Amino acid sequence: MAKVENKNVSPVVALIANWFVFGILGYYMIGQTNKGIMVVVATMIGSILCVLPGMVIALLALMDVFQTAQAIEKGEDVDENEYKNGLLFKIVKIIHKDAIFNDGSASSSGDSAE
Repeated sequence: MAKVENKNVSPVVALIANWFVFGILGYYMIGQTNKGIMVVVATMIGSILCVLPGMVIALLALMDVFQTAQAIEKGEDVDENEYKNGLLFKIVKIIHKDAIFNDGSASSSGDSAE
């Protein structure tokens, strides 16, 4: 898997961009476009099923893009398909087969969130 390079994007800017531009611009800015597309698809599916699941996924995505941007800003190695929010990972891994979870702790990597 490809690692995301530091693009000097503030976590707050990524969060705001994700909020205002269909839930994908923040992911694009930090180099996780494929992950952003999968999150948008999961949000749309959740919204079609019922509005509340779509809103929950969208809020989890905001938390995830902020946490991921923080990790990149700190210089951590972040994969392009890596999720920092465990609940979002559990939801999206159904459609995003390349998804991995890493919450930043030393013992957590890969599909260890199950």
